[in-house]
Amino acid sequence: MKLRHYETFYLLHPDLGDEERTVISEKLQQIIISGHGEIVKIDPWPLQKLAYRVQKQTQGYYVLMDYGASAESISELTRRLRLDEGVMKFVTTKISNEFDAEMLAKARDESALSAETVEEALDSTQSAEKIEEE
Repeated sequence: MKLRHYETFYLLHPDLGDEERTVISEKLQQIIISGHGEIVKIDPWPLQKLAYRVQKQTQGYYVLMDYGASAESISELTRRLRLDEGVMKFVTTKISNEFDAEMLAKARDESALSAETVEEALDSTQSAEKIEEE
């Protein structure tokens, strides 16, 4: 069974509590894991104001899920997302045909390090500008 790299971005109803959002996320994770997939990252966002109304709601909770899964798991995941009343919208994108969890983790670490380096450079530039102003 070949794993492919996917990303699913879904929007949860604003009236859901922390426990309900966690239960939905765990159910979706279980679908992927039971299909011999691997979760790379799950990024839940705080309550966000929506650009336009979705199911008569102006706010919602976004969740970004990055994982490797088989095609069968994706069809089951899509079915569950459609059936769950707490999920207002979702989109699943195939990132690549190859999934290598070790390479992804390494790339994420490198991008995090480069982001920290950029932040440090910006901080040092800003502090140098403040010193020059004084």
